[in-house]
Amino acid sequence: MAKALLVGNDINNATSSYSWNDLIDGLLAYSKMNKAIQNKNKPFPFLYEEIYLKSYPLYQTHENKFKKYIASETRKLEANELHAQILDLGINDILTTNYDSLFECTAGLTYKDCMNQGIIKENLYSMFRHHIIGKQKIWHIHGSENNPQSITLGYEHYSGYLQQMRSYVTIGMKGIYTQKDFLPLRRKLKEQQHVGKHESWIDLFFTHDLFIFGLNLDFVEMHLWWLLNYRARARMEKRFPVNNTIRYFYPEHLKELSLHKLQMFESLHVEVIPVKVTASGKLGYYKKIIRKIEGYK
Repeated sequence: MAKALLVGNDINNATSSYSWNDLIDGLLAYSKMNKAIQNKNKPFPFLYEEIYLKSYPLYQTHENKFKKYIASETRKLEANELHAQILDLGINDILTTNYDSLFECTAGLTYKDCMNQGIIKENLYSMFRHHIIGKQKIWHIHGSENNPQSITLGYEHYSGYLQQMRSYVTIGMKGIYTQKDFLPLRRKLKEQQHVGKHESWIDLFFTHDLFIFGLNLDFVEMHLWWLLNYRARARMEKRFPVNNTIRYFYPEHLKELSLHKLQMFESLHVEVIPVKVTASGKLGYYKKIIRKIEGYK
């Protein structure tokens, strides 16, 4: 079975001194809300809504400015050796929650060179959004820095995204886009109309062996948890064939702290794979995962 990857932001943290928390602090300062908002223990989609809802009445800061700020901050990141090693796996479909273009830059492109090659040229959501590097597709499932409006941040954006995803999977999308109508994905999977043709990254959760790493997968990622849950129900209730495997890699020393999530994965038929973090730190940890993925046939 073909392989696909889902890669999160933590691969950038293996070498970068600029973290997600730095970005949040910067956004609070940019919005002039750093003294008005306490961000501890707030899931980011809700924190973002609080920033926007409190900032707009005071400063009339349009949401587009916040997204352009995030995009500009994202461009401070630099690729590391992991990006090249991931590309070198030769896996044709790489899904990423990252807004940055570091995979593309590693292959010699700039973010300005990255054109959305999706069958639907979305502006807000990213069910079809991808860039092409040779035979590889980089699916930016949370949006891309070269289209700031697409960057998925707040609870409202996540909710709308989930609504679009659920329609795509369960009832189809007719009359929503001028370019194309979509039959329900579940119907295509049941009738096996889907072999070899994948128009959305969502398809890959049912058709490819998927390896997930560098992604914390907090429960606020409701669209991804819904997709895993829908897949598990379809498999258990035999709605249509589900023959692929999904594997989630996590740091072995965080097992106890992650039990709530690991138990959820078990119920959702996601295989969890602990990986030891040694003195080589995150860089060595992710190199181990890449070698493990190479070993799967």
